[in-house]
Amino acid sequence: MVVVLDGFDGVTLGLVIPTLVNEWRIDAAAFTLPLVVGSIGLVIGYSSSGWASARAGRRRVILSGTALFAVGSAWTAVSTTLPPLSMARLVTGVGLGIIVPPVTSLAADNGPSLRRETITVLVTLGLAVGPTIAGLTAGKLIGAYGWESVLWAGAVLPVLLMPFLWCGMHESADSARQRPEKGQAAVRHLFVVGRRSVTLLLWAISLLVVTTISVVTTWAPVLVTDYGLSPTDAPLAIAAFGLGGMTGGSVLVLLTTRFPAATVVVATAGLGAVLLLVAARAPLSHLGLLIALAGIGMCLIATVNGLVAVAMSRYPGPLRTTGVGWVIALGRIGGIIGPVYGGALVTLRLSSRDIVLATCALMIVAALLNIMLARHLRDVP
Repeated sequence: MVVVLDGFDGVTLGLVIPTLVNEWRIDAAAFTLPLVVGSIGLVIGYSSSGWASARAGRRRVILSGTALFAVGSAWTAVSTTLPPLSMARLVTGVGLGIIVPPVTSLAADNGPSLRRETITVLVTLGLAVGPTIAGLTAGKLIGAYGWESVLWAGAVLPVLLMPFLWCGMHESADSARQRPEKGQAAVRHLFVVGRRSVTLLLWAISLLVVTTISVVTTWAPVLVTDYGLSPTDAPLAIAAFGLGGMTGGSVLVLLTTRFPAATVVVATAGLGAVLLLVAARAPLSHLGLLIALAGIGMCLIATVNGLVAVAMSRYPGPLRTTGVGWVIALGRIGGIIGPVYGGALVTLRLSSRDIVLATCALMIVAALLNIMLARHLRDVP
């Protein structure tokens, strides 16, 4: 539930920007600053989660992070100019980012070791469910109560969840007996002999895949108009991608009960690259394009969630939160790079199909790195 709320709060600003553009009478491009600052906050939160969990315990970090993003969402709701809005999103981003790694590692540690990857995928699926709920409810809330209501929902719901988190979250029996020693969860331990290659491959793949996702989700409404969709139908591209993402997460849950996550990720990354190539070069109908985008969303989101599951299974207990946090943090950096990469391609006045093809190149590299990762994990028990 807390991960679902995390995903909900992560997209609330983007959902209210069209309303704010009219009410504040400023250009939409002015909101680039709070959006980028929010992403920076996420990177700070993800990358510091292991350090914080090792010192304060995962339970306290989850409770504190939940309170922090609730405060940030409330601050966003009462902001009337861009500077405080940007600071509010920084606070929100740190709170959102710092809780996901300890939540996933805590859930995995409390379950059977053979189902650790599946549990991780199931929990991280909340990051796709939350934005979907936000997208379905935001329009009605804004129409009935104003744009602030979406942000207040993101502030009040975590507060209502806090008593349940307080009473219901417990460290696993193994974690309770084995308190991590000082420095045991430090980032440097991700690069010791036997882990260095896995860490570098996970980071590189996460960066490439999330950069691709960011290009698609940022520029798809613009690019699909060149495929013949009308501006009013263009948002269907994002809806198709999001629906595919939810489907991909669900399919990944089922697949990881039978196959190692690293093997599944090889298939999803490769299929994602193929579908991007199809979208770039095949003569698709409007429906065919939306189906292709749904397939791309399914494969790319499944790949990202699968990488988190691989990190969860390959790093030892005290290092899991740090390992997962940094894999996601590198992905969030890709989330900052993606819009810039796509914008640069648009500036070059490439056709939409050529832009999709250039984005496909990122996934081809990611797919090849995934093959290297799977082979390495197969050879190193």
